[in-house]
Amino acid sequence: MPDVNLVPEEYKKRRKKLGVIFSKTGGVVLGLVILSLLFYGGLLFYQDKQNKELDSIKEQIKVLDQKRDPEMEKTVVDLDKKLGILKEIFENHVYWSKLFNKIEELTVFQAYFSRGKFDFSGGIAEVNLSGNALTYTILAKQMKSFQQDSQVKSVRVSTISLSTEGGINFDLKVIFSKDILLNYD
Repeated sequence: MPDVNLVPEEYKKRRKKLGVIFSKTGGVVLGLVILSLLFYGGLLFYQDKQNKELDSIKEQIKVLDQKRDPEMEKTVVDLDKKLGILKEIFENHVYWSKLFNKIEELTVFQAYFSRGKFDFSGGIAEVNLSGNALTYTILAKQMKSFQQDSQVKSVRVSTISLSTEGGINFDLKVIFSKDILLNYD
C-alpha cells in the first residue's frame, strides 16, 4: 500500500528544524541548570566549611578566655600608665642648676642680681631679674651679654632707676630656650 501523507513536505522539514533547535537549546539549558546546581552545591559546601572554622575559632576564644587573668591584666595596664607618666616626667625634668650656671656665666663684671623670679611654663623659661649696675654702660654690656647667647630668646628692661647707694637699679626680663632646662650634659 502506498504511503499517503497529507502533510506537505515543507511542514515536515520545518518540524525537524524546530526539533533540532529545541534539542540544542534544551541541551544548553540543561547544561546551565546542572552547572548552576553544582555551583550552588559548592557554595553550600564552602559555607558549611566556613561555619565549622568559625565554630572552631569560637571554641579557641572560649579556651583562651578561661586562661585569662583579669587582675593581672589590670595590673599590667596600670603599670603601663605609670611608666608612661614616669617617662614624661623624666623627659620634662627641669634642671634649674643649669640655668643658674648660665646666668652666672653671662653676668658681667660690676653688675649683680639681688632678686630673681623664675617661671617655666608654656615651653619657655622666663626669668625676671632685679639687679644693680655701676653705670649705664655696664647695664648695656649686661643686656648685650644676654642677647649674644644662643640659648637666650629675648632680653627686655622693664625699669631703670638710680640707686641711693650709687649705680643703677634695673629689672630685666630674660626668656631662655626651654632646652637649657631640659637637657643636662
